[in-house]
Amino acid sequence: MTVIDTGNVCIYGAGGPVGAAAQKALTNDYTLRLTDIRDVREVVAEGKPQSAGAPLPSIPDAPHEWRTVDVSDYDQVLASADGMDALINVSVLRHDLVPAFRVNTVGAYNVMKAAVACGIKKVIHTGPRHTRLGFEGDYWPDFDIPDEAPLHPGADLYALTKCLGGEIVRTFAERHDLDVITFLYCAFRPADGGDSADGSGVHPFSISWEDTGEPFAHALRADRMPNNYEVFDITTDLPHGKFGASKAERLLGWKPKDRFDRLIKHHGV
Repeated sequence: MTVIDTGNVCIYGAGGPVGAAAQKALTNDYTLRLTDIRDVREVVAEGKPQSAGAPLPSIPDAPHEWRTVDVSDYDQVLASADGMDALINVSVLRHDLVPAFRVNTVGAYNVMKAAVACGIKKVIHTGPRHTRLGFEGDYWPDFDIPDEAPLHPGADLYALTKCLGGEIVRTFAERHDLDVITFLYCAFRPADGGDSADGSGVHPFSISWEDTGEPFAHALRADRMPNNYEVFDITTDLPHGKFGASKAERLLGWKPKDRFDRLIKHHGV
């Protein structure tokens, strides 16, 4: 059993918006070790959200703590994993080749290696599902796309380095009999739709920032998954019919609350 109702959880990449959402969702039930390459006071003082409605981390009060950790440094990752019941990796770097590889690929390796070294069985990994990269092998023309659909990273730096990291995580999970849950994201927006006047800008794979943190709580409390490495598309159900949240509801008991009705429904219809 890898059900974790309470205990110690380390979050890598906690300075970003997904990490901030996870912090908010978990802070009342778990003791959090929040880590990022930047100090939380610097992030808070800067006060620059990634996009409209994106959350910022908060300075933790005891018993929670913040540590400055570079995920590309195994010794730092190992030290921060010590004494934890579960690890969550939301670290990411998108656009610069060498740093992106070190964070997205080497960082994933380091987190999994640390999990094995510390005897941690539950890990939550995260990454992107790129739905439109401009080549015939992507999924843009398709509908009813399952969560298990293989990633097609093409030549995109961010997609490639995260895809490599995911395969490393899968290998660790299967080789060491771990319970690894991977969340894939694509587009985020505020629950009320933000400044959009209608649904023309709603991507078919979207989640509200307000819904982003809760899946982590459900994943920690979930029973052992059917497979050592289980992938979930973190999206709300939208009329496009391309992606959906049925697997997350079935295995994690999580269903997003926000469906951007103001942007999609006409006069409440």
